[in-house]
This record gives sequence, C-alpha cells and structure tokens, in this order.
Amino acid sequence: GVVPGDVVGIRVERSFEMVIGLLGILKAGGVYWALEENLPEERLRLMLADARPRVLLTRRAAVDTLPDRAFTTPDGSASSVTVAVIEELLESPLQGKVTNAPRLRACDPAYVSYTSGSTGQPKGVLVPHRGVARLVKGTDYVSLTAQETLLHWSPLSFDASTFELWGGLLNGGRVVLLPPGQPSLGGIGDAIRQHGVTALWLTAGLFHLMVDERLDDLKPLRQLLAGGDVLSPEHVLEARRSLPGCRIINGYGPTENTTFTCCHTVGDEGELIPSVPIGRPIANTRVYVLDQIGRAHV
Repeated sequence: GVVPGDVVGIRVERSFEMVIGLLGILKAGGVYWALEENLPEERLRLMLADARPRVLLTRRAAVDTLPDRAFTTPDGSASSVTVAVIEELLESPLQGKVTNAPRLRACDPAYVSYTSGSTGQPKGVLVPHRGVARLVKGTDYVSLTAQETLLHWSPLSFDASTFELWGGLLNGGRVVLLPPGQPSLGGIGDAIRQHGVTALWLTAGLFHLMVDERLDDLKPLRQLLAGGDVLSPEHVLEARRSLPGCRIINGYGPTENTTFTCCHTVGDEGELIPSVPIGRPIANTRVYVLDQIGRAHV
C-alpha cells in the first residue's frame, strides 16, 4: 500500500533483511526512516507524530517492545501507522501483480534523518534522491567503483550509513555488514581482514582509538575517511606515516547536506598544522562562506 512520498519506518538491525527492506521501500517510491533502538517513549511518540509514517517495518521479536502509547499522537489521538513484520512479509507468497518502480524526481525524498535534538526537539531532515546521488555518484573526493568493498557499521539512523550502503550498492561494489550491536575495535579490524574491506568511514573518536590501539588492522585499506568532529593532527600524521598505501580523507558536513559537504585528502604533512583542513566542496556542491554581516562569498 505504500505510494510515492509515504514514510516507512524501519526498525531492523544490521542484516540482509534490513537491506531488503530499504530496497523495497525505495522501489515502492517510499521514504525510509530508520528508528533507533531503545528510544525513550516520549521521544518516539514525538518523532512518530512528526514523521507520520504509513508503515513501521520491524522484526517479530521487536513488536512487543513497542510501547502502546507510542502509537498515539501528543494530543492523545490514535496514530494510523501500520506495523509490518518483516519475517511475515518474507514468508508470505507475493500477492497481486508485480509492477515497475514508480517514476520519481531527483528532488523527491529518499529518507528521513532526525537530528540529535541537542538544541531542543529533534528535527527531521528530508534527504532527496539527488542528495544521495551527489554523495556517491561521479565523486571526486573518494573512488567508488565496482572494485571497492565498503564496511557498514554505523547505525542506520546516522547519515554516515548513506555513504556506507549506497556508496557500494549504487556503484556495483560490495558492502560488508558488521554484525548487529555496538561495534568494537576488534570487530571492525576482523571485518577488514576477513572480507577484504578497501574503503572505511570512521567517526573522529573511533579513528583516534583505531590509530592508538589497532593501527595494523587498517593496513589493508585503500581509502580511510574520518570526520564528524575535529581530527587530531597527531593521529592523522601517525596514520599517514603507517598506512602509505591508504588515502586518508577528512570529511565534513551536516545531515542537511547529505553526509559530506567538504573533504580534504591528507597530503603534505605541513597542512596538518595547526589543524586538519576540512577541505573544499565535493563534486556538484557549492559552499557559501558568510562574513560578519552575512554577505556570501562562493
């Protein structure tokens, strides 16, 4: 019953079924919205009332963990969301005629991503298809080809997952799914070695820890992206010297601009003093720098 523009919540752990769910939502013209696990009930109610999903796709075991009050709007009225159990959908025979995916425009939304809400209530960002295409197609900040293997470890509700999943799938490459649960340094290292991961994105915090404790695990990589916070020049320098065959990239950008706005490939060590540059706009991106009175300089 999903039609173009409908929001579909998905609450499924990292798994093949999660990817199947995303592809199904998008092929129906829907907009996927990844719900974090263990959300406080009040926050979940606020987000459900704001996103107004037509369907909530989840695991059979997770249905009973959804609080009844989450399906009422803040004014007390019942929500119209339908809960769909992914195991039941996969087990049941396909009903009706199989149709081609509807035609969508580049400006139509592909997914909803909610901010942390650190300055108040969380705000949902509607990310268009062209935002995803800009991030992973025709790139100049990273090489995304059929020869690359990307690791998907970040939460689906975190916009870095856009790069991890679609960077591989939309370019004929491979995506390795880290097992469900909180990622560990050892788990990331094991996945790199076992599955031949060639491109990896890490938060600044994880990057610093991997350099400090598991630097050898990163040696098979051809491309290493890090960001989301300020990178330590000392850690970047250590990584550059110890990973001579790896391209190290500092990525910067807000959720509203689909993961990366500017990127900088580490080259001359002198560039790292006093801080690691955030670089220049990636392909198909324009950045405006405002002066003190709000005048824009491209």
